Amino acid sequence: MKNYIDKKLFFILMGYVIAYKIVIILRVILFWFYEEKSFKNIELLTIIIRELTGAIFIVAPIVCLILFLTKIMIGYNYKWSYIIIIHFMMSWIYGFFISLFGEIYIAISKADITSFSGDKIIYNLIYFSSRDFLGYVGFVSIIYSYYYINRSTKMELQKAYLSQQLLTMKMEALKSQLNPHFLFNTLNSISALIKEDQKKAQDMIMYLGDLLRELLILKDENLITVDKELTILNKYLDIMKIRFSDHLSIDISIEKEIENVLIPTMIIQPIIENSLKHGYSYDVTNLKVQLNISKRENSLRLHIVNNGKALDLQKPTNGMGLKNIKDRLQTLYDTNFDFILSSIPNNKGVETIITLPIV
Repeated sequence: MKNYIDKKLFFILMGYVIAYKIVIILRVILFWFYEEKSFKNIELLTIIIRELTGAIFIVAPIVCLILFLTKIMIGYNYKWSYIIIIHFMMSWIYGFFISLFGEIYIAISKADITSFSGDKIIYNLIYFSSRDFLGYVGFVSIIYSYYYINRSTKMELQKAYLSQQLLTMKMEALKSQLNPHFLFNTLNSISALIKEDQKKAQDMIMYLGDLLRELLILKDENLITVDKELTILNKYLDIMKIRFSDHLSIDISIEKEIENVLIPTMIIQPIIENSLKHGYSYDVTNLKVQLNISKRENSLRLHIVNNGKALDLQKPTNGMGLKNIKDRLQTLYDTNFDFILSSIPNNKGVETIITLPIV
């Protein structure tokens, strides 16, 4: 039976009972001082003892029984019609025991057993039926409210947990797509460089090892600080600077006091990679890429500009890397972000602007 009785709920109900008894006692004291005829010949201490004794020895066991029956009905999903009938019957049983205790207590306190009678019990049961019924309804209301609130809270926690699990699964899937894509491009660069300069190829392999080591450490993190993101980006740029040598210039500027702001892991690298992949052309042999990270009120603004080849409006601009970025941003921020990729007028390059909420 212990498994069916919630101790916290039991004490809540007994607190309700004690509060009700205190109201009764205060009412009796008030009538006592005003010398109401029905109270002036009654001993005040006797009334107080009767109310408190009834709460402990009569109401408390009945509360346990109500808790036991209610938990069973909830656990076995009883129909509402059955629940109402059972509780209605229990309300009369509750009233009967309250009336029985009252008559027994009066008989004992007066030391006159002849004053005890079944007729008085029936009379009190009928006379105080509305009061006892409302008291029982109070118990049931508290019980069901308690279970409803607990159930709602657990459902909200479970919903939040499942949402977090889904978010993690989505992010892991997207990152597992991104890493092979990046690795494939980098290995192609190493392969092309081996024939040209083995020393540079060896350096590139070393830098790639350092970069992959960083990525392995961060494999379970969806958000990292701006400072950590730039550390990873610089390791990638070390590789690209070897490949493109003097034909690549990277300029990074960051406002102060935003180094610890959280952003999605490896959100900048695919954009830089896209700039290198599509920026070079017959007209652009020296590529310049500028990255600026700044704060705009409650948002973080990532601004990447290159002087490379303009976007070809006849071809889709959403490669795997850029699509991956959008999917990750949508997973993390829903619609609370901006991602703009556009050509700079007069064929002066391409710019990417990402605006993220600061969390």
